[in-house]
Amino acid sequence: MKEKLFTCGTFAKICGVEKHVLFHYDEIGLFKPIYINEKGYRFYSYRQYDTFKVIIALKKLGMSLKDIQIYLDQRNPILFTELLTQQEAKLLQSIEELKHIHEMITRFKQYTNEALTVDYDEIKIVHFNKSNLILSANLENSTSKDFAGFMNDYTSFIENNQVMTGEFVGIMTKVENIYKNQTANYSYLFTTTSHLGPNTFEKKAGNYLCGYHHGNYDGLNDSYQRIIQYADAHQIKLGKYAYEEYIIFDISEASPDNYLTRITIELEQ
Repeated sequence: MKEKLFTCGTFAKICGVEKHVLFHYDEIGLFKPIYINEKGYRFYSYRQYDTFKVIIALKKLGMSLKDIQIYLDQRNPILFTELLTQQEAKLLQSIEELKHIHEMITRFKQYTNEALTVDYDEIKIVHFNKSNLILSANLENSTSKDFAGFMNDYTSFIENNQVMTGEFVGIMTKVENIYKNQTANYSYLFTTTSHLGPNTFEKKAGNYLCGYHHGNYDGLNDSYQRIIQYADAHQIKLGKYAYEEYIIFDISEASPDNYLTRITIELEQ
């Protein structure tokens, strides 16, 4: 029995592409119809469906049509296995990158939704769950030039080691420096992570004194002083570090006057 064939339009619809894609692939010799009748109409077999879908998959993975053509001209089972192994590695890397982006989106949504409900002027004790942080090298007493180098080394470490983070870079500052009005004398850069390793710092679960700074970053020191004055007035013993996190910032708010920074300070254990 003669095999049933599909017209170009029908086969294109089955494959989820426009007809001009099949025309183009035929013209460059990449994917040709199984039969062309005397009127020049193209016809395709259902047996060609899998081949076409592999071509589309390779293209989506970033392989150029030229490279796909080179492979097809030389194809054999061994070369096909090697090609699939290479593309699988690229795909797995892309999946990890997409997971990273998803984690970043989730965290930014969480922080932004929180910002829409908080009382900017309220200072209170809040319980936080344990979290893992990736820390930079110690930044204390560093110059602006040193800080730029630390930032570069820090982000390079995260990228080169493919550490999954929330992409959120915050600041840790010693409480003793805050009392000295030296809030710009940072101790560490940090970002949250699901990665556990020798460079992971555990931010312990427990109660933290929590307040907010509403406005541009120039006024951050005033907000820090307001929070520690609250702690002193209520006889709250503070721990070693304060954590500065940017809830609303440049990506979600055009005006620096509407930025929102969350400040959490460890309580003395």
